[in-house]
Amino acid sequence: MTTALERPAVSGLFTHWTPQPLAIVLVVLLAVWYLRSVRRLDGEWPVGRTVTFFGGLAVLVYATCGFAQSYLGSVFWVWTAQTLVLWLFVPMIVLFGHPVQLARAVSGSGSRVDRVLRSRAVKVLGNPLVGPALVPILSAVLFFGPLPAWSIRWSVVGWVVHLALLAVGAIMAIPLVGLDEDASSLAVGLSLAIGAFELVLDAVPGIVLRLHRGLLTSYFDHRHVHAWTTSAPHDQQIAGAILWCIAELIDMPFLVLVYRRWLRADARDAARIDAVLEAERAARRGLDADTPTPDDPAVERDVPWWLSDPEMQERLRRQH
Repeated sequence: MTTALERPAVSGLFTHWTPQPLAIVLVVLLAVWYLRSVRRLDGEWPVGRTVTFFGGLAVLVYATCGFAQSYLGSVFWVWTAQTLVLWLFVPMIVLFGHPVQLARAVSGSGSRVDRVLRSRAVKVLGNPLVGPALVPILSAVLFFGPLPAWSIRWSVVGWVVHLALLAVGAIMAIPLVGLDEDASSLAVGLSLAIGAFELVLDAVPGIVLRLHRGLLTSYFDHRHVHAWTTSAPHDQQIAGAILWCIAELIDMPFLVLVYRRWLRADARDAARIDAVLEAERAARRGLDADTPTPDDPAVERDVPWWLSDPEMQERLRRQH
């Protein structure tokens, strides 16, 4: 038994720090690259994106080097909360700083970065079906397999897990940040529907951990025990409640963002269709598209196909 740590409290949220080397190196590399890329654009990059990106890096530093890192080997609910933040929260903030779009802007069209982004592999990973498919698999590995015990027994394993969580979270967030600006409203609507299904799916592991009375995770095989340590079942139930509730709360803003993107995609598709229809009207009149004549009888031809199709008209007559 060790008493090196005091009982977790609000007062210690910003006083306990434990460096995580891999996360620090990653943050430094990303920060240096982003600043150099923005400088190459000579002030053409929006300041708000830069602030968002570095805000995400700040959250990453705190999640991997702050309170959670100090207590993750002692309290399962802290380990669970850190996992959720690195998996679902940090990648979203960082990607909303548009680092991918920045790389494309700096490299230019036709560059290696652009070719990679248009590759088949990236399109598959960016498919809205991929992210939700990873949820049950990753949840089983994270909360019900041997990984929790490994991550606290060997620090290096925990550090690698952090990077893996960030990578998987980025894959899941790609369809939500508008990387594919040409996506149709149908594709974005599918993302919204799948996101709603994922909202339900995310709750299952939390419900199991919260309601099951026996221990379901390997975490307690190697957790650090202190004088204030609570019983393992109680700790697991708190972790399950956090996983159940926080995962749902984090998903809600994602759905709102996808809904807004759906509205924009629908407006873009509608404008494209209107342009095509207007060009067809102009071609029928033999006039310029900018000078329409609403009273022209030819405009009456711009009707749904099934109203002017002879076969469909015959079927309607037979029904009546």
